Amino acid sequence: RLLANSLLITVAIVSIFTTNISSSSTTTTASSTTSYSYWEGFMECLQNPCESHHNPTGYIALCLAENKLVQEALAIRLMQQGTAITAFSDSVAYCYNGFLGLPSARSAAATFLEKRFWKRGCFDLHSSNGIGSGIRSGNGNGNELSLEEQKQEEAQGATVNGERDVQANHTTQGSESLSSSSSSSINPDHVAFGSGVGSLLNHIFFIVAQKGDVVLIPAPYYSAFEYHAKATAGCVPFPVYMDNPIHGPMEGDLENAFQLAKKRGKRVKMLLLTNPNDPLGVIYKPSVVMNAILWARRKNIHTIVDEIFALTVHSHESGNRFHSVIEILDNKLENDVHFLWSFSKDFGASGFRLAILYTQNVRLLQALANLNIFSGVSNPMQLIAAEIMSDDEFIDAFLEDAQSQLRWSYKLCTSKLEEMVVPYIPAEAGLFVYVDFSSFLPERTFEGEEKFAALVQDVARVVMTPGQSQRDCKPGMFRLCYAWVTSDVLEIAMERLSFLVLQIRRHSWDDLIAASWRDEVIKVGPVLSL
Repeated sequence: RLLANSLLITVAIVSIFTTNISSSSTTTTASSTTSYSYWEGFMECLQNPCESHHNPTGYIALCLAENKLVQEALAIRLMQQGTAITAFSDSVAYCYNGFLGLPSARSAAATFLEKRFWKRGCFDLHSSNGIGSGIRSGNGNGNELSLEEQKQEEAQGATVNGERDVQANHTTQGSESLSSSSSSSINPDHVAFGSGVGSLLNHIFFIVAQKGDVVLIPAPYYSAFEYHAKATAGCVPFPVYMDNPIHGPMEGDLENAFQLAKKRGKRVKMLLLTNPNDPLGVIYKPSVVMNAILWARRKNIHTIVDEIFALTVHSHESGNRFHSVIEILDNKLENDVHFLWSFSKDFGASGFRLAILYTQNVRLLQALANLNIFSGVSNPMQLIAAEIMSDDEFIDAFLEDAQSQLRWSYKLCTSKLEEMVVPYIPAEAGLFVYVDFSSFLPERTFEGEEKFAALVQDVARVVMTPGQSQRDCKPGMFRLCYAWVTSDVLEIAMERLSFLVLQIRRHSWDDLIAASWRDEVIKVGPVLSL
């Protein structure tokens, strides 16, 4: 209730944004890549949202990976008097500063990353999953390269990395590769803020790549990655289809995608990993992340690791603990591995527009400092974030409560799926579960997936993220986000889905269109949830 008016504000802002795009007389890359197949349904959810008591027949959005379950706890902490004083009493809040972030905020972020992501002493790289001790680039023959050899390779690579890279090198002559001694702690100078992970991704793509260059992304993947890659940089998102998506990308999977892109005349410039994975909700083993980075280094391409869901781990049944890439590489990211994290998911604060890039590539940071003029984070917001990141007592309690609430909603959701006999991928982290509705499609095609999604939206008034938008190769897969709504509304949504699935099993698709039961679906949930 504390944030009830935010819904109306969101509707207004999104409506204005959509109107501006549709009324533009100039067709641009950005405007041509903002549409998602479920967007109209989500707009219905914003304008006519389900509320268990006041509007039980409204629409329910299970398509947005935001955690509204924790927003009240965060709001209470932020409304402490001292927090407002911190944000506005210092004159630095009102003045220009470096566009990578305030020094005090970058220092707080570095300490936060050391405590929450590096966790020194908790992970033995040498004995974990047969990774081995070598973490530097390989030469393709299984031999490790010395640091000096890597420098030579980088110098040679600079001549073929494209005009944008050459320009960056010209502006930063004299920058040296990081020595091993620099990895003993996270250097605040290697930390930068940006207005969301999407913004930072957009900038990294623009700095590192040229228009038409390929970004390899293990599929299925977060649908907005395509917009981030295309909008400004003009990069080509290229799905990496895997033998076992739950396990993560193997070298053979990556190599197949690399060769296919090359066959199509494209240059592969980057590999983008998301760990924990969106939409699968699984955690990659350290060996998977490490081997993917080693493969990328042999190809002389950059690796971006998006760990935006790192602190949402809610299941430990598999015994698979999350390990950050900072931990896996023992903070030796060097010049080609870039880490991303944001307040958006773990703290349920996507409206903060505050994300962190940690990279040891000094040239990339210098280029980002220029681009961040257009997408920096406000100084008061940085000061507030710095205070929160330094409050260990609050963070410990907050994350424990957040994971408990996620666990509850996840079990509510999956127990109903099991009752419905609908397969899903068991999730270890994230705000969603990946569900297989393929047996309910009128035909096993993406056209069939669209018809099923339309039926769920029109009849059950539930909107989920379809697999096609996430580049899944199997029709009928849907991402179901369970943290955007309260548990009572989630229960209503699951009851509606259960009733709809039952009717699909009973009727042919031709009968479904005109069946009299259609009006009864939205009445099922409220009755059963009382």
